[in-house]
Amino acid sequence: MKSRWSDADARQFSDRYAPRWGEALALRVYTSRLIGADPDLVMHGGGNTSVKIIKENLLGDRVEALCVKGSGWDLDSIEPQGFPALELAWLRRLRKLEKLSDEEMVNQLRTHLFDASAPNPSVETLLHAFLPHTFIDHTHADAILALTNQPDGAELVHQALGDRVVVVPYVMPGFQLAKLAGEMFEGKRDADGMVLLKHGLFTFAPDARASDRRAAWPLLRPANLAQPGRGCRRSLPSCAAFSRRPVATRISRTAGSSSSTAPHRKCWPWWRRRSALRSPRAAP
Repeated sequence: MKSRWSDADARQFSDRYAPRWGEALALRVYTSRLIGADPDLVMHGGGNTSVKIIKENLLGDRVEALCVKGSGWDLDSIEPQGFPALELAWLRRLRKLEKLSDEEMVNQLRTHLFDASAPNPSVETLLHAFLPHTFIDHTHADAILALTNQPDGAELVHQALGDRVVVVPYVMPGFQLAKLAGEMFEGKRDADGMVLLKHGLFTFAPDARASDRRAAWPLLRPANLAQPGRGCRRSLPSCAAFSRRPVATRISRTAGSSSSTAPHRKCWPWWRRRSALRSPRAAP
């Protein structure tokens, strides 16, 4: 897998959206669609992305804002209005809390929107807020899930991706996961990415182009472990030439034993419980 960034396409998105929404959000829309269009990274347009910007409020104050994918929008067709903007400073203050219920978390997110008519922010908004990076991408890459869904997933992730990733144990998405992930990142601030066991991957970058490259990085690095001369051109988990065992064996079993969406169904048992939090999809 390689980056599909195109300077010409990026300029088109900038010309179309930047005059109203700003350059950063315009390019955030572009790279989100690139990610959403790749079935190896997302399931049915899922995952979430964000960008941190400076936004002017009603009083003319320039404040930090987090624009994060809203519920009801798919990454492969998202528009700027699919990224509700929230007051970033307040979200970061919530990290001081020991507990925060799902209901109160949703209340805090909605009461700190810049636009009250915006869609509900992603259930993982606080995780995006607690990380310091400008562009953040959260995907459910098949190659990552094929590793994390194993009993010794953490060990397999380190075998495949090395030590420059933060591996977070499984916690149901919400405040506790965001708090734990933020704390674990503080212990490895030079990390290239963050793997959430039985869940997915977070990657981050300072700009849109680097963000697109970094989102593809975990799929490129495992492929580099294949033995030279095997001629492998397929991305994990379907790559039969991936030679590092026991990782290779377990990836092939995961890929061959069920449909491509099966790992995701196992990873998201909480989704039905949160379906009431999803707002209807806005028209593009």
